[in-house]
Amino acid sequence: MYLVHVFLRAPEGAEFPEAAGEAVRRLARPEEGIEHVVDRLRAPAGPVLGVYVLAGDLHQAEARAALVCGRVLAKIPAFRGWALERAGVPLVAALCEWA
Repeated sequence: MYLVHVFLRAPEGAEFPEAAGEAVRRLARPEEGIEHVVDRLRAPAGPVLGVYVLAGDLHQAEARAALVCGRVLAKIPAFRGWALERAGVPLVAALCEWA
């Protein structure tokens, strides 16, 4: 399972739609492997969805998360005018020794 961060860009003055994670789960197809969505993440660049995806590899997970979130932006009226900036797995330096 991969955690994919999907960075969104809001139209001027827009508020983050309620139940965004629920919309992602509802529009995901079973074969896309979407397991869970956290919809209230904030980053300096703007709103972020945390999408947990079952996939064979990192690239497949990122592609699936982007595909499903793109579907949400296209089909859910509350997301009219929103854009998907990027989708990527956050890289973490595991067991790193710092000098």
